[in-house]
Amino acid sequence: MTGVETTNDKNKYKIRIMGEELTVTGSFSEEYIKQLTEQINKIKVEITQAYPRLPLRRLSALIMLNLADDYYKLQQKYNANAQERERLKTANKSLHQELKKLRQENEEVLHLLEEVD
Repeated sequence: MTGVETTNDKNKYKIRIMGEELTVTGSFSEEYIKQLTEQINKIKVEITQAYPRLPLRRLSALIMLNLADDYYKLQQKYNANAQERERLKTANKSLHQELKKLRQENEEVLHLLEEVD
């Protein structure tokens, strides 16, 4: 990746993906675009090691499929975590209500014990 040019709150980066230089513009950091570029090139290397004679068009399609698969799996995990978080929030609320009820009952029992003494 080469230089950063900033215009109108957007950064312009020259990056190299699959041996081709591209210009990318956006409001993301240099570190972020570097990580994206490295991830794409890493997947490219993995696929070309397994299929060294693969045409560029098929290689690109497999890279996109790999990235889509990763995205889909992360989205499913995120959704499952969000559901679990909601379940835990509901359970936590229920437990707090139960705790409040038990404390009140405990106070009542202590009061009755004091009356007996």
